[in-house]
Amino acid sequence: MEHKRLAAWWLTWEDLNWPNVDNLDRIKARADKLAQANVTDAVIFGTHFRWDYLPFFPLLHDYLAEVAQQLHQRNVRLIDHHSVNLIHRYSTREEMRHVMLHSGPHLPFSPSWEAAATWEYNGSRLNDWRMLDVKTGKPLWYPQYASEGFCLRNPEFIEAYQKYVKQLLADTGIDGLMADDPIHYMHFNSCACPHCRAELKRRAGIELPAIEDQSFWGNWDNPAWKHWIDLRFDATGEFMKAVADVLPENFPLCSCGASSAGAHMPAAASDARKFLEGANYVNLEMSGNTPPYKHDPVTVNMSIGARIVNASHHQAAARDKEVRCYGTGYGFTEVSGNIIWAVNKMLDADCWFATLKARLGLPDHILKQLPDEGDIIGRAFTYEKEHPELFGGEQVGQLAVYFSYETRNHTCFGSHRKGYSNDYQATLEALFRAGISAHTVFEFPKDTTRYPLVLVPSPLSMTEEEREQMKGYLAAGGKVVITGPCALAECANSWNLPNRPQCAPEAFFSTIRDGVWIKTADWTTEEYGPCPDPMEWQQPMEGLYYNPGRIFEGTVEAEVVKLCSEYANKMPLQVLEADGYYVTMFRSGEEMILHFLAADYDVDIDHHLDEIRFHRSRVNFVNKVEPVGVTGQIRIASKAAPKVYLPFHEEEAGVELKDGVCTVSLPDKCSYAVVRFTKA
Repeated sequence: MEHKRLAAWWLTWEDLNWPNVDNLDRIKARADKLAQANVTDAVIFGTHFRWDYLPFFPLLHDYLAEVAQQLHQRNVRLIDHHSVNLIHRYSTREEMRHVMLHSGPHLPFSPSWEAAATWEYNGSRLNDWRMLDVKTGKPLWYPQYASEGFCLRNPEFIEAYQKYVKQLLADTGIDGLMADDPIHYMHFNSCACPHCRAELKRRAGIELPAIEDQSFWGNWDNPAWKHWIDLRFDATGEFMKAVADVLPENFPLCSCGASSAGAHMPAAASDARKFLEGANYVNLEMSGNTPPYKHDPVTVNMSIGARIVNASHHQAAARDKEVRCYGTGYGFTEVSGNIIWAVNKMLDADCWFATLKARLGLPDHILKQLPDEGDIIGRAFTYEKEHPELFGGEQVGQLAVYFSYETRNHTCFGSHRKGYSNDYQATLEALFRAGISAHTVFEFPKDTTRYPLVLVPSPLSMTEEEREQMKGYLAAGGKVVITGPCALAECANSWNLPNRPQCAPEAFFSTIRDGVWIKTADWTTEEYGPCPDPMEWQQPMEGLYYNPGRIFEGTVEAEVVKLCSEYANKMPLQVLEADGYYVTMFRSGEEMILHFLAADYDVDIDHHLDEIRFHRSRVNFVNKVEPVGVTGQIRIASKAAPKVYLPFHEEEAGVELKDGVCTVSLPDKCSYAVVRFTKA
């Protein structure tokens, strides 16, 4: 499968002055710069809430057609990226100013309420497609975007979007489509439209209850509530299939997802596996700063480990469908662009690099002076193009980490911010640190030779089919290590976790803080008590090892890693020392390729620019990225010496092979190294 190198093509208000000779020159210059940076695909960003541009489709599409033509002349493809269902709406000057300043990347043009009420497409009114709030029955309002959204189950909306996609392709000649936002941004607040209500009635045989009915809302012991969660996920898959139905065969189609493993996914109904019911490319949006800037509570700063864990989940979804992944990262300087690229290379994902200038809250005259994508990402993309031997092959799966959808979707523990997803993340991070290469899986494997060991963190709920799969895997000689709360009667534990939150009906739902951020309900962040049992290992069945301690609590990590070292597939190489680095391993023919990426960084920002911001949102202007806590030496058990590649350093690494141990001496403050063994 082809590896792509993607960069954002931002639209500004100036670009919409079209057709215009100066703008044509700007298009050509930008296309030249991306081609020189070895970009293979440019991705549109801006005019994001596409339905707000309904009166201007001819102008916008003509601009996109020109961009596509100029890029094609330089052997670069164009992917259109827009929101399929969100629309900006505001009632006051304050709401207008908020959305224009905070949602600048969207180019947040919006009609008045009066004009919007008359807008039609494909013979139906846009206002009739809107999601309805489960609390009020009125159109759902998204304060963070000053917007509303269309329901993915509405057949008139689906038919209209299909028509738009066909029109878009015919008008523009684009080479791919990123159909964004087919999820529930306001979490369990949506959707109470007639189509969603009818689907619940069909599946569960009940009318959608009022929010005061706590026998339904948030009650994971109620099968009807689980139906409600499932049908919201299913709507996304059905919608993406409908989009694929009107595209040419094998036409690149994807959607946007910041995670598919997180605790808020059942509320947002966002999951890569559902997107892939129609899509053929998997996105991971790394929102905010990468690596994290830890001194700003307003911006988004997720750890490198969490990024790689989310990528592992998406890679598993892509592996099942035999498609590729790519990750979106935002930065303003080469030092952050390099790390964004490296995070993607750690699990063989394509990189989409984007600046996010309009989130900086700076005047346009300053933004115009900041570097563009082609200025920043060219070094990394050129290195990737010149060294294809380092970025191919298949990630080694010495063992599998089982992701329990049944626990995540169908228990209260799964929707808790300190619940199931933390144990999944902690398990994978422990393996990355130990240099043990793992795959996420969604089913117990039948082939025990591929995965002789499966780690199962905190399976609080398991279907009968899952239990039978696991027992069949054990009977075939596989090993299973389970930690934390467990649904198997054979695994003795005293965990007694609540299956519904204890809160008032209104307090069950997410709200908005500071007018910008979704605020998850307080019940999702309450503390769970420590493990009530002695953290002792049991062997309740042949090949099954169980400890009631949660790996997230850190008390059983060392023992789990030890079991992995004993039972995982043995490699001709073994990482003996790589302090401060996450490690992934690839096999390409007879070659073994190891990637080492620093886990933690000293990150700083341009403080002058930060001080003059007129709003704060999501990102900082990161201009310093230096790894901390990393060893100067990597030690690998090997019979042969490798070649070491340092994409971000001019110095060369030292390599010494002695008594079956290879010692790699790295330059000071080395963030990323690739170690290639042609004979392992």
